[in-house]
Amino acid sequence: MEDAGVKPERFTIDWASAAEAPRFVDLITSFTRKIEQMGPVGQAENKDQKELMIKLSAARSATSVMKLRAGLGNLAKDFRKEGDYTLDLVRQKVREKLGSTIRSELGSQEIMLRLEKQGPLTIADLAGKMGWPEGDISGYLGKLAKKKQIAEKEGYWMPA
Repeated sequence: MEDAGVKPERFTIDWASAAEAPRFVDLITSFTRKIEQMGPVGQAENKDQKELMIKLSAARSATSVMKLRAGLGNLAKDFRKEGDYTLDLVRQKVREKLGSTIRSELGSQEIMLRLEKQGPLTIADLAGKMGWPEGDISGYLGKLAKKKQIAEKEGYWMPA
């Protein structure tokens, strides 16, 4: 969520059994109130809504990548085995086992979206718009170029 530019407080994982209807109502009610207090996506984050929508679109596209989906499936199996779904443990395991994959896919997807929507861009342009280091951007560009998804011409990158 943070890499996509959204406050992590906009997401929660909790548990209520079928026999705990009042607890379920309390969880939903308190979460809804928290979101209402934060306001529309982008407001609490102090982000331009157009820029945030690009990041969220990239995040949505990243979720369809098989490597990430398989990793999440394996992680879910681990949680079932351990029987521990506490928020801190979920965050720790996701960062530990999927953090680099999530960041890589998010970066690649955002680059593709920006090149498609904003036209040819330099590494510096992309780094400035994404708020990521140029070295990271360069690595993602190399990966995308190797797959022949993008091409470089005179310092500008564009869809292939």
